Amino acid sequence: MDVFKKVLATVGEILLVVGFVGAVIFFLFPDMFGRGKEEEEVASFTEPMTHVTTETVTEVTTEETEEETTEEITEAATELTTEEKTKAEEKARTDSNLKDEKAPFFMIFNSSPTAPLGEVFDIHKYVGYADDVDRNVDIKVDGNIDIFEEGTYPVKITLTDDAGHTTSKDMEVEIARKEPSDNSGGGGGSVPAGGEDFSKFIEVYKTDKTSVGIDISRWQETVDFEKVKAAGCEFVYMRLGGYDEGEYYTDRYYKANIAGAKAAGLKVGVYWHAEDGSPEEAAESVKYLMGVLDDETLDLPIAYDWEDWNNFEDYGMNLYDINKCYEAFANGVEARGYEACLYSSKNFLENTWTNEGNRPIWLAHYVSSTGYTGKFFMWQHSSNGRIDGINGAVDLDVLYLD
Repeated sequence: MDVFKKVLATVGEILLVVGFVGAVIFFLFPDMFGRGKEEEEVASFTEPMTHVTTETVTEVTTEETEEETTEEITEAATELTTEEKTKAEEKARTDSNLKDEKAPFFMIFNSSPTAPLGEVFDIHKYVGYADDVDRNVDIKVDGNIDIFEEGTYPVKITLTDDAGHTTSKDMEVEIARKEPSDNSGGGGGSVPAGGEDFSKFIEVYKTDKTSVGIDISRWQETVDFEKVKAAGCEFVYMRLGGYDEGEYYTDRYYKANIAGAKAAGLKVGVYWHAEDGSPEEAAESVKYLMGVLDDETLDLPIAYDWEDWNNFEDYGMNLYDINKCYEAFANGVEARGYEACLYSSKNFLENTWTNEGNRPIWLAHYVSSTGYTGKFFMWQHSSNGRIDGINGAVDLDVLYLD
């Protein structure tokens, strides 16, 4: 046994020595084992990775590196201009401060629409709606409509905002055949003759505290302003142009209208047909407007006329947003030395507009005596006026001098 133990001890000592020598050779001569080549390959693979896109790095690195890379991607994605950052931050602050306290409401609602037989029923053709905070209100139609069968179908239309507030209204949809259209007319944009004569309008609404006038656009076509002035008209508001379906335009009769009205000795003002979807678009509208106006002297404020309420939900705005559009427009106008005013109907002045700057209001309300309780400097009393010098109907306006 003693001999056997001595042999094992000797073998162990030999193995220990061999292991030590092998370790020394491994570190001093790495090429003999291929380790140097492996390190070179790893180095050559790692070095170019510093130039690879962040997406590639994320795929091949460890979980810890992936977290760092994700942060880098986020930082790169938010490298906006100073102006864009300011807008984004302002919007984020605004959204976080808004409390959804009201139910969504119908801006436009046709309670008994007629839809074409055989065509898909599109509720958006017959309603317009909004919310104080939610920019994407849900709409649901409850009821059965057979678009292939003529008849009347009762349905319920329900709006729901993100906070769970709901508003519902009943609608009766008539499915009927389309009547053939009469395309024999020559067009041209003129409107039928009005029913309220300007002389009668003067008798009722002209006082020592009011002035009477009209507002026009291309729909009135060529205007004889000398005859308009002789008929007792004292001022003219005219459409300068607008922003329609993403494009700016100048009213084709604007240049002739402002030159003719001034030559006849009439006071003048201009209005802007707005379809802005953001304050930034409203600010751009001012730039276009001012380019067309070209420092023209005006007697009345520049009016902001936003009326696409039937399609409001398509703009992705809430009530706060639309009011910010007007604020941006008015601020831009005032920065250029002009006065701004808001044109709108009684309904929208009471339910949509806030007029934070307390700027002048041009009220549209087609009644003999308005029940609007807010302040307004001018009242569009009718869209069915008749005056010498214009072939067709025209809007009639009362300006309050005090």
